[in-house]
Amino acid sequence: MTNLTFDDYNFEVINIENSKENLLTINKNMMTFDRSIAECLKYASHIRPLLDRENKIFAIQVCRSVASKSVAFSKPETKQKGSVKIQAVAIRNAVRMLMKDLWKEDMRYQLEGTFIEDHKAFIFDLTKYKELPPFKIERKVLDNE
Repeated sequence: MTNLTFDDYNFEVINIENSKENLLTINKNMMTFDRSIAECLKYASHIRPLLDRENKIFAIQVCRSVASKSVAFSKPETKQKGSVKIQAVAIRNAVRMLMKDLWKEDMRYQLEGTFIEDHKAFIFDLTKYKELPPFKIERKVLDNE
């Protein structure tokens, strides 16, 4: 048996809190918002999608469920287990059409959001993106083509 003691090491606590990168991933079929975005928006049940075509900015803003063009967003905090997924085709298509000259149809794109607390909103600069490969299933299809 060794004579190791806990004090022989210089331990540091590993941070297990959310990194709060506030990332939005736009896939071929859906948009996925990191849970940190839902947290900043206080797990809002509905958002309103906004688009500034000239500046290529996409935004989401908290709104009431009865607001015009509201979209269901997050479950309550205790029930929202992971990221928030939105499958609204109209939103995804509007963003992809705006970026059609820069984005490839089969690729995924990740954007970092900026929280605007006064407006209960997140904005995403569509020109500042990270291109991600397609999902594995999509890659298998592409490999077999």
